[in-house]
Amino acid sequence: MRRIAIAGVMVVSLVASTTGARAAEPAPAPQAAPERPVRLPGDRMVGAGVGVVVAGVAGYGLMAVGLGMGSRAESDLQALVLRDDIETRRDVLARGRLGNRLAIAGAITATVAVAVGIPLVVIGRRRHEAAAARTMVLMSGGPGGMALGLRRRF
Repeated sequence: MRRIAIAGVMVVSLVASTTGARAAEPAPAPQAAPERPVRLPGDRMVGAGVGVVVAGVAGYGLMAVGLGMGSRAESDLQALVLRDDIETRRDVLARGRLGNRLAIAGAITATVAVAVGIPLVVIGRRRHEAAAARTMVLMSGGPGGMALGLRRRF
């Protein structure tokens, strides 16, 4: 019974000491929400266009890999001219067909992706520039004095 009472007193004293320390500290000041950058029209189009162009470049890489596989299979097949091993010939021909398919698929994918991505970037940049500020205040200075100018785009 004594142990329970001692443990109860210790818990109460710990709780009282921590709540007192918290009450003495000043409350933290509320932090302002971080400002989100202003997104101009066309920013997302430019990002999408760049992503599609990158996919097109990857397609050209796939095409190069396919051409390499086809070329390697052709040279292996030329080496097998004197042999009568039909299974090896079939394997080499299958590798050549796979390489050709990869080259064709890569070329088509890359051409379409680049043809779609470049206009997305161009149109997005035009919209971005059209939404930009049309009036600028220019300040310049030199040894002879200071100047303030106003420039407006139509």
